[in-house]
Amino acid sequence: MEKPLLATADYWESSEIDLRLNPRRNFEVDGLVDFLQEQIGVEGAVVMATSGSSGAPKFVVLPKTALLASARAVVNHLRLTQEDSWLAGLSDYHVGGLGIYARAFVLGASVTVFENAPWKRDGRPFVKALTDSAAAWTSLTPTHLHDLVEHRVESPKALKGLLLGGGRIDPKLAGRAGDLGWPIFPSYGMTEASSQIATGAVGETNWLSLLPGWETKLTTENRLLIRGAPLFAGYATLEGGAWSFDSARDDAGWFLTGDSCEIDEGKLRHLGRADDLVKVLGELVSVSSVESRVCETLECPASLLALTEPRRGHEFVAFVEGVNLTAHYQRTLDASLTGLERVSRVIVVQQLPRTEIGKIDRLALRDLLSPSSRERL
Repeated sequence: MEKPLLATADYWESSEIDLRLNPRRNFEVDGLVDFLQEQIGVEGAVVMATSGSSGAPKFVVLPKTALLASARAVVNHLRLTQEDSWLAGLSDYHVGGLGIYARAFVLGASVTVFENAPWKRDGRPFVKALTDSAAAWTSLTPTHLHDLVEHRVESPKALKGLLLGGGRIDPKLAGRAGDLGWPIFPSYGMTEASSQIATGAVGETNWLSLLPGWETKLTTENRLLIRGAPLFAGYATLEGGAWSFDSARDDAGWFLTGDSCEIDEGKLRHLGRADDLVKVLGELVSVSSVESRVCETLECPASLLALTEPRRGHEFVAFVEGVNLTAHYQRTLDASLTGLERVSRVIVVQQLPRTEIGKIDRLALRDLLSPSSRERL
């Protein structure tokens, strides 16, 4: 079988700039390549989109050398060989999907493209592709894994590892997946890091081993700083009709992430987003922690938004998927949360809006609120 272009030297050794953007979104990129080449001196890079705090896109500039450095770190950490074939199950305009091709190229391994899109909720077309290709490795998000577990889909016997990333990894979900034979390797990373920063072994979900090639340290507020060969070059943004570039690192080369973490003896534990904490009645409360409690109590996918509130400081609105919210459910939810964590409103939706790789689309959630509520975000 002929290798996909993304797994060949023609791609990885090219000096061209590849705008690898979601074709379903209308990005304004006129002049971006010329700006990066002529004014910033960028060549041999991949450009991907991410959302800033305002929701406006920022374009992450990833040198191909950084992506390959990340691939080598993953390959060395997992001790992969040329025989470790891959199924590319994630979109290649996200770093988790493109990373599969980079690893296959570094290894000289085969890679099969899973082209059955969009994702089917029972995951069976994906598992059929895994089985037919006899792939040893693949990557998915926790949302995809949730669907596989809910439908009691067992792992193909040939699969040696499933790299899981792109969101919070619930230990219970990982445990249930393990019971179905899925060899879960949890990971923590970001687009700016060209993929993974830390990866755990099967059964690990909290403390994950830092990958070779990364230097890390924490601020006094436990925000993570990273430095290393897989780090991105910077952000390109369109402001007032003109392109600008920010290397997004200090004079010593450190990039300050938006995540709070703990580090101990070569391992990292992700605590959440630095902006995850909001004040309720003068006390700090973790939005993601309350969100997890809602998911566990109602036993369904859920997402939380924190709205400003004059007396309490903030109040929580929960969006839950496909639940018949009876009075019993409401009482159970109320009983599971403390007064500070109380959810003031629950909005039931048939399906939570998601991005192409399965993450909750929080910008789309905002659109489900009334205009007056959106002003309180």
